[in-house]
Amino acid sequence: METKPLDGEILAAITMALYEYQGGTTHDLESGRLTQHAEKTEWNCKFFMQRQLPVKK
Repeated sequence: METKPLDGEILAAITMALYEYQGGTTHDLESGRLTQHAEKTEWNCKFFMQRQLPVKK
């Protein structure tokens, strides 16, 4: 049985797959906990979206 030598693209794909499998793509550890801070913005607060009506004299 003859074996063909692997070309560069196949070796690169195998190398990247092993790198990702071993955790090489994680840049930092996350706690897995989501936090949410309520902030008043124009998107979620009706007060900011209402315009002030002019005063009639």
